[in-house]
Amino acid sequence: MPFIRTVEREEASGPLKALYEEIVQLRGGRLPPPFKAASLYPEAVQRIKEMSFTVTFGGSTLGRRKEELIATVVSQINDCDY
Repeated sequence: MPFIRTVEREEASGPLKALYEEIVQLRGGRLPPPFKAASLYPEAVQRIKEMSFTVTFGGSTLGRRKEELIATVVSQINDCDY
């Protein structure tokens, strides 16, 4: 249970619901926790999405496959489940 109040995907409406759906589609069917952590402020979710997609997956010359591989290894090392 999170220690901050969040809006679950099923409860989202309006602009937040649209953002959630876009993120889920781009993130392979998952809604990563950082997006939910800011869910009370849809504008913040939008900014996090913009930053996230700018600095990851396409922000380098490595190509998507290598970026995904690096992200997977880093997530494993950090014991991160998303």
